Formats: sequence, C-alpha cells, structure tokens
Amino acid sequence: MKRVLFVVPVLAAGIIAGTLFFSWSTTRAVQNPTISLDMIIAGTTYDDTTNTMTVGTIDNCLADAVPNTATHTHLTQLVVQNVEDLVGWQVRMNYIGDRMRPQSFNATPFMDTTTGDQIGFANLPIDTATTTHRGVITASSIPPGAAGAQTALIGATYNGGQDFSISPDTPAKSPAEIPAPNYNAPSGGVLANLNLQVVGDQSGQTLQMDLSTNVPNPPGSKVTFFNGTGTTDILLADSSLIDGFHAEGLATCGAVATPTETPTASPTATESPPPTPSPTAAPTPTVTPIGQTPTRTPTPGAGAGSAGASGTATRTATPRVSPAALPPTGNGNDGGTSVIAYILLVAAVSVPVTAAGYKIWRLRRR
Repeated sequence: MKRVLFVVPVLAAGIIAGTLFFSWSTTRAVQNPTISLDMIIAGTTYDDTTNTMTVGTIDNCLADAVPNTATHTHLTQLVVQNVEDLVGWQVRMNYIGDRMRPQSFNATPFMDTTTGDQIGFANLPIDTATTTHRGVITASSIPPGAAGAQTALIGATYNGGQDFSISPDTPAKSPAEIPAPNYNAPSGGVLANLNLQVVGDQSGQTLQMDLSTNVPNPPGSKVTFFNGTGTTDILLADSSLIDGFHAEGLATCGAVATPTETPTASPTATESPPPTPSPTAAPTPTVTPIGQTPTRTPTPGAGAGSAGASGTATRTATPRVSPAALPPTGNGNDGGTSVIAYILLVAAVSVPVTAAGYKIWRLRRR
C-alpha cells in the first residue's frame, strides 16, 4: 500500500510535465502581415494543375521614360505576405484624384480551369466538401474622379464558415498544417488586381498611391484571420504597407507628398460589405521619400505591367521595411518552450531516482 501511495504522485508529476512539455513545444501562429502595391506584375503566376500561386519580385515603382500624355491605365496587384489563416482583407488608399486614381479592382484575377472557379489568394484553398474554391464577397468605396486629394476603401472575404484548412497561409506553416493544404503560396498571395488610371498629361510627375492606416481616415488597412473559434483583425501600421509610385516620363520615381483629403460624407459601398464599416475621410500631409535601386529593366509594353503606356518600364526593387510582428502566444518569453515545463520534467525524473537511492541505502543499513 505504501508503494502505491509513493508511485501515484510520481506518475502524476510525469503526466503533467509531459503534457505541458508537448503542448508548449507546439509552434503557434505568429502573424507578421504586409500588404504591398506591386506596380510591375511580371513574374507573378498561378498554376492550376498544382493550385500554386507564385509572387515574383515586388516593385513599388513603375518608371516610364517616355511619357504617355493621354489618360491611360496600369494594371497593378495588391500582394499580401507573411499571414496565416486569412479570412478577409481591406485596403485604404489616399491619392490625388486628377493625377492617378484607383479605377477598379478584381479580387479573383486567376482562373482555375480544373474547378472552373475564379480565384485570388482569399479563396485559394479548395473546399474538400465541395471540391471547389469558395466564393468571394467584395466591397468597394471608390469615389468618382475629382480634382484634389481623395480616399478610397476596397476589400474582400471568402464566403461561408471559417476553419484553418480553408483559410490560406503564405508561406506554409511550420510544422505543416493538418490536414495537409491542397494549395501552395510560398512567396505571397495576390489579393486583387488593381487598375490605376493616370488622368491626362502627367509628364515629368511622380504619382503616388498611398496605402494607408486608419489615420486620418478610419477605417484603415487590415487583414482578418481565423483564430480557432472566430476571427481577429490586425490593423496594419505604415511599416506594413508598401505604397505604389509611377514616374511618368522619368527614369526613376522621386519624392512626393502624401495626398491629403478634405472631409466629405462617407461613401456607400457598392457591393456586399467586407468585415469592416464604410470609410470616412480627413488626412494630413506627410512627405514620403523613395530610395530605390534599379535592378532590371523588362521589355516595354503591357507585359511589364503597363496598359496603354509607351516607353520602357524601369523595374525597381521595393524598399524592404520590417513590420512589427505580433508576439508569439503560448510560449516562453523567447517564443520557445516554457521553463516551467523543463522544471517539471526534471522533477518527474529526479523523484523516482532519489527514491530508488534511498531504498538501496535502507537495504544496506539492514
């Protein structure tokens, strides 16, 4: 009976230590999202045979040395990186309405010929219950073009109930998600194709599309992810938002003042709303310097991300800014296994060893 009473606490300590060790050793999600405006989309592809989305070099400057003096458009892409279990997104844009403005966007720019679905990053996973991609609900608040500073808000979310397998990650989780994903997005995901309209003759100008926070125009840019029971919003800071620039008739993009918005009534969304309210307006001017180093020059024309533009587009590397990461959850201060787990493991091993030594000592005394 005494032996049983002695073994019970030892076993209990071992079970508790093992449970805590394995649970605290499990990798938890660490969200570190950025959204960038890729002004030159060459190199970004979608392969429907493997359901793989590959984002090429992200360039936030499109420079056309020979200007196009007529009103024209450029096809660009909004790209998200370093996000897990995405459910939805929204992007706030500030700009000068009679220079360069958002004209339209498409949150499902690719075609999966295997399933017959239009897709973007938000609905890249295939629903195993239906063997198709989920639908996408979009919303937009883009005012008609006008002289002076303006603001717009666009967003999208996949349709239906949320879970981990249907909420995309880029890059893949480590350790791998269970069940294994039926998609791949190793270098980022395309949230939407965005058509930017250059209004009239902007020769010699650097034009900016400012991806903005909720200051001064709430709501700001954000991503929404599945947390296991519901959804959580991550409001993106300026350091996590990479603006887009277009140099019309210039070799490189120069410095430009961030657009300012005069307060106006909140526009009405034109479609079903994403998981945020409609925008309001009222920004303050700041100056955004640009310091890029040209890396390569693609062939002229629409293949370089330019629609209706003349001249050669200079491909410029995006300035890399390290966004502030959310802290890991469920781990120690360094993100690793908690010290308490190791202490309990040591206790679980040392108790029976000490007891055995004591037993041998008692036998020798006899």
